[in-house]
Amino acid sequence: MIRTTLLKAATGLVAVSLAACTQPAPTEPEVISRTASGLTLTERDAACLREAIYHESAANSLDGGRAVAHVILNRTVDPRFPNSVCGVIAEGQDRGRCQFSYRCDGRPENFADLKKLAGANKATEVVLANPEDDPTSGALFFHAQFMAPGWFATLKRTIVAGGNIFYR
Repeated sequence: MIRTTLLKAATGLVAVSLAACTQPAPTEPEVISRTASGLTLTERDAACLREAIYHESAANSLDGGRAVAHVILNRTVDPRFPNSVCGVIAEGQDRGRCQFSYRCDGRPENFADLKKLAGANKATEVVLANPEDDPTSGALFFHAQFMAPGWFATLKRTIVAGGNIFYR
């Protein structure tokens, strides 16, 4: 089960991440979902997906969260990227060139906004229950709508969702 610890602070409740994406994988992870491409998803994968959805799109929409999650899942089966959910999310972090910018912003990956956390949890649940229902049509990349497309303009745009534009 995905866990978040709630600590009572002087100003109310504060959600704190257990940093599941940075911890070593258990020796025999519990499989909670499988995709047709053979990808097995574990509790640790779910925690990593939730973290990425929270930081990349949870404030925007369920569809946006699902789309971010599917970019990550699509990358796990593409040989150009790491073959695990947590590996995709952490890619480049050791070199300061993160694929997901929130991993290199110098701030801790916690879940302080309970509304965003609820949205990230819902999107994660939907994706794990239906891992083949990809709203991005195979996208491997995305950027915020407010950003200039840069080199993304050479790619095929697949969807706009949750404040992000998705490409393959």
